[in-house]
Amino acid sequence: MPPRLSSWASESLFGAPLSQALRDSVAAEGSRQARVESAFTGRPLVSLPLSSPADARDAVGRARAAHTAWQAVPARERTRWAVRLREQLAIRRTTFLPVLGHASGLGPADAAEELRRADDVVRLHTAAARAHVRLHRVHRAGGGIADCGCAPGGPVVVASGVDDARPLASLLEGALPALLCGSTVVTDVDARSTVTALAVAAAARGAGLPAGVWQLAVRGVSDGFDASTVRAVLAEHADGIAPQCCLCGPGGAARSRARPPGLLVVRQDGSVRAAARAAAQACFTRAGRSCAATPVIAVHTARAADFLRHFLHETRRFPPAGTVLEQRQRAPIRAWVDAGTADGARLLVAGGGPTSCRGLPAPSPTVLVAPSPRHVHAHEVPLGPVAVVAPFTHWAQVIDLARHTGPHLSVFTRARPCLLGPQLAGLPAVHIRYNQAPVAGLPPRSALRGLAWPHSSPAP
Repeated sequence: MPPRLSSWASESLFGAPLSQALRDSVAAEGSRQARVESAFTGRPLVSLPLSSPADARDAVGRARAAHTAWQAVPARERTRWAVRLREQLAIRRTTFLPVLGHASGLGPADAAEELRRADDVVRLHTAAARAHVRLHRVHRAGGGIADCGCAPGGPVVVASGVDDARPLASLLEGALPALLCGSTVVTDVDARSTVTALAVAAAARGAGLPAGVWQLAVRGVSDGFDASTVRAVLAEHADGIAPQCCLCGPGGAARSRARPPGLLVVRQDGSVRAAARAAAQACFTRAGRSCAATPVIAVHTARAADFLRHFLHETRRFPPAGTVLEQRQRAPIRAWVDAGTADGARLLVAGGGPTSCRGLPAPSPTVLVAPSPRHVHAHEVPLGPVAVVAPFTHWAQVIDLARHTGPHLSVFTRARPCLLGPQLAGLPAVHIRYNQAPVAGLPPRSALRGLAWPHSSPAP
C-alpha cells in the first residue's frame, strides 16, 4: 500500500520532493501502516507503510545491486555530492524547522540546535573524507594514481540507525560516512523519525544521489516483535554496521531507558558556575531524551551548596519551549520522585509544566537531592527532564557510582586529565569530557576508520 501524506502536511511542510522520496526510499511492500501525527497539534502528518523482515532483506539486496555504480563514482565526486547535500539542507532549512517540531516534538530552540549540529556533521565528515582520500591514494602500475575513498574490501551494504531525540544529526552521522566511502546504506528508523529522514532523502536525491543507494526500513513508534526482527535481519544481511554514538547496531530506543544514564561530576576544585550551566543543558534539553543526557550529578560536599544555588538558578531560567514531553513519560517521573523522597531524597524542583509550548504543556524540570551517592539508583532514573544531585566526600564514591552509569561522563576539575584517566579506565564511560557538557556523536575520522574493513563493529 503506498504511503499517504495528509493535504495539510504536503502543502505546509513537504511538497513534491518528499512525495517522491516516499516512493523511492521506504522499503515496504506490505499493508501494515503507521499513522504519524503532529507532536504539537495532533493533526495527521503522514501514513507510512511499516517494513517487514522480508522488506528489510529485500532492501539490502537492492542496496547491494546499487553498490557497483556508486562505488565506481570517484571519491572526490562523492565528497562533492556531500557538499551539494549540505547546500540542499541549507536551502530547505525553513522546511526542516517545522518538520523537526511536528514530527519529532523538538521545540524551536532544540530544532535550531539540531540543524546546527546536522550542518556540522556534513561539514566535518566531508572534510574528513577529503583528508581520508589524500591519505589512501594508491599508485597504479605505470605510475598513475587510483582515487579510492576507503581501504579495499570495505563493506558493500552498511546498516545504520537513528536516535529519535536527535533525528537529523544521528541519521547523517550513521549514513554519511558510509556513503562517502562508497558503501550503500539501509537505515533502520522509527515511524516518527522517518518524516525527517524522508526530508533528508529528498535533499540527497536533489544533490545527485542515485536511486537505491540509501534506503529506509521503517518500524513502528513502539518496539514490537517485527521491529526487533527487522533490526536483526539488517544486522545479519548487511556487511557492516555504522559506528554511531550509543547506538548498539541498527535502531536505538531514545524514548525508553535502554541504557544507563550519563554522569556529571563536580570535584572540589571544579567550577560550580560552569558545571551548573552544563548540567542544566545536559539534563533538560530535548526533554532529557538525548543519549548525552547526564541526569545523575555527583558534587563534592564542600561545593554542594554553591552548586545547588547556581543549578537552581539555571534551572529556573531554562527556556520552556523545548522538546515535548510524551504523556507516557510523566507517570515514571512521578513514581521516581515518590520513591526518591521515600528513600530520603529532597525534592528541590517539582516539574509539572505549567507553561505551554505551541499549545502543549512544556516539560518543566524536576530536581531531586539525594543524601549520598549510594542512594542513587542509576538504572531507576526515568527518561525526561530530570536530575538527581548527590553530594560525595570520597572519590571512591564517584568511581563506584560511575560503574552503574552510562557511556557519557563529564568531570569538572582543575586536575589534569592524564592524572584522572587511569582512575576512570575500565568504567562504562567511553565518552569522557573535562569541564564541558557532554555531547552526542562520534568524531568524523572515527566513523570513517570504522568503515574501512568488512564487518566493522559499532563504536560503543
